[in-house]
Amino acid sequence: CRFGGRSDYCDIEGDVRVDPGSATVYQVLHPSSDFIAKSTAAMTMIKPYPRNGDETAMGLVREWTVKTVPPDHEGLPHFHHDDSSPALVFSLGAYFGNYFHAFTDVLVSLFVTARPFDRRLHLLVTNGHHLQVAKFATMWQALSRYEVIDIDKVQPDGKALCFSRVILGLKGRDGKELSINTSETQYTMKDFKHFLRSAYSLNKTTAIKLQTEDDKTTTLVPRLLIISRERTRTFTNTEEIMTMARDLGYQVTVTELDSNVSRSARLANRADVMMGIHGAGLTNMVFLPEDAVVIQVVPFAVDWFATNYFGEPSKGMEVRYLEYKIEREESSLVKQYPPDDVVFTDPSSFRWEEFSPIYMLNQNVTLNVTRFRPVLLEALELLHQ
Repeated sequence: CRFGGRSDYCDIEGDVRVDPGSATVYQVLHPSSDFIAKSTAAMTMIKPYPRNGDETAMGLVREWTVKTVPPDHEGLPHFHHDDSSPALVFSLGAYFGNYFHAFTDVLVSLFVTARPFDRRLHLLVTNGHHLQVAKFATMWQALSRYEVIDIDKVQPDGKALCFSRVILGLKGRDGKELSINTSETQYTMKDFKHFLRSAYSLNKTTAIKLQTEDDKTTTLVPRLLIISRERTRTFTNTEEIMTMARDLGYQVTVTELDSNVSRSARLANRADVMMGIHGAGLTNMVFLPEDAVVIQVVPFAVDWFATNYFGEPSKGMEVRYLEYKIEREESSLVKQYPPDDVVFTDPSSFRWEEFSPIYMLNQNVTLNVTRFRPVLLEALELLHQ
């Protein structure tokens, strides 16, 4: 077992039995093992969700016990299902219902952990809601030839699922978001993007390369995808933004990328430029073609989240990143608070419980299209390179 960082995991081989009822993984040792002469059992506790240090998240994750026991251990469950293929136990609890966290917490690490098995691996999910399991069906099928097992719903009958090897928890997670800890794997975020492109049958590998002004032989029109949001951090002047973008030569699509992951993947993959206000929808940059441009519109006081959730991670994803920080006058907060309010003068003074309702849940953006226009022109310039 390995403990530390954002992710704990155990890699267990031999006679391994997974008991769903007690959330226990038994490693049954051979009678000749030196371990048996020293002790009758050893026990380790693991929550198989890679966000150690976040008490709120980990408080929502089912805890599993790893027991190393002799074959005559009292209470050792008998065989129910025996398979020579290995199995991986991981949680879809905590923040997995949030699209961004589904990728940064679980799916990236799942790729790192499961990919080396070339689909010869059983996926056993705990804390799994059937809608979340169905939502990422394409991912599961690309990583495993077997049907996903919701281990919490397997009827406890005193018997166990038995495998030759069980990994409990996920590898590859460090403190950075949407990234891979390359010190413990050969994979990179570029590999993850290529995997997604194959899994979701995305045809566009590279963004459009615009012609120079001297080359009039081909007329190429760059596609701009504007991610809209209906409830929080919305654009209040979308039509004005669309008109300005079309005047610059973009073909514009506006949509709220929803829970249909396949649809969102296709829309993002067709884009040459994708823009949106800071939020989970920008996670879809993992589906952008190589050399595409992602533009993050940063609401007032959200700079740290913008940089760490999307700005820094973009560097490892074969995309070009641009950022537009709104001015105070572009925020809907100016209609809610006076100019000298602490909301404007000292946002860092708020705890998260106070910060989120103000800046995340009740802030919309009226984009100053004149001020934003140079950003779209810069994106066009990048598509010439």
